[in-house]
Amino acid sequence: MTNPITVSSKYYDKVPDPNLVHMHTHETYELYCFLTGDAKYSVEGNFYDLRSGDILIMKRAEAHCLLLRSNAPYERYVINFYPEAILRGYRNPIMDFIHQRPLGQLNRYPSSLFKQNNWLSYLDKICTSPPDEQQLYLTVLLDELKNAYPIIQKSRQKTEEFSGVISFINEHMTEELTLDDISRFAFLSKSQLNRKFKAATGSTIWNYITIKRLLMAKDLLHHGSHPTTVFLQCGFHDYSSFYRSYKSHFGLSPIKDFQKRNP
Repeated sequence: MTNPITVSSKYYDKVPDPNLVHMHTHETYELYCFLTGDAKYSVEGNFYDLRSGDILIMKRAEAHCLLLRSNAPYERYVINFYPEAILRGYRNPIMDFIHQRPLGQLNRYPSSLFKQNNWLSYLDKICTSPPDEQQLYLTVLLDELKNAYPIIQKSRQKTEEFSGVISFINEHMTEELTLDDISRFAFLSKSQLNRKFKAATGSTIWNYITIKRLLMAKDLLHHGSHPTTVFLQCGFHDYSSFYRSYKSHFGLSPIKDFQKRNP
C-alpha cells in the first residue's frame, strides 16, 4: 500500500454544488470537520446539525450524506484513511474505539469539546505535511477523540426514529430482503417508506442495499473468498448481476479484484 491516507484536503465551495447531496460510502474511514456553511449531516439516517468546528468520524462502509439548507459558502476538512495510517502502537485501541460505536450513532464531536485542544491544527497539519508526519498527527488526533468518547456517550446525542429501519436492513443484509419485509417492520406503506428513506439517507433503498452488499463482497474478496461464492454470501441472487454491479461500482471485475489481492 502507498500512503494509507487517501484523501487529506481542506475544501471550499463559494456556491456549494447541489450534487454534494447524495448518500455515499467508502472503503476507508473518514474524518470530517465542518467549518462554514448551512447544512446538516446524515449518517445511516441519523441527522446531525452542524456548527463550525464540529468533527464527525465515519467507519468503513458507514453511509453518510451532506444535506444543504442554503447556498451559503461551504468549507470543510476531509480525511480518508486506512487503519495502516495509524501508528502501530496505537492502532488496535483506536480501531476498537471506532468500531465499538453503534452504526450511525455518536458520530459527532461538537466543537465545544475541544476549545482547549488543538484538533483543528491537527487537521491542518494532516492536510499539509509529508506522509510520515501526516500519520503522526492523525494518530494523535484520533487518540484524543478516543479519550473524549466517554463524554460523547454521556451526551446522549439524539437518534432519529428512522435509524431503527436502517439497523433492520443492515441486520438482514445477507438475507432475501424485500421491500415488503422492510415496510412491515417500519409500519409504513412502500411509498411512504421510499420517501422517508430518501429523505433520511439521500439514497433509494435498493441503491443503499446494493452498495452495502458490494462493500461486504469486496472485503470478503480481499480476505481470500472466491467471487463465485461471495455473491451468495452477500445477498445477491445470481453471479451475472453481482458481476455487473461490482464492475460498475469499483471499475474492475470481482475476479480481477480477487486476483489483485490474492496473487
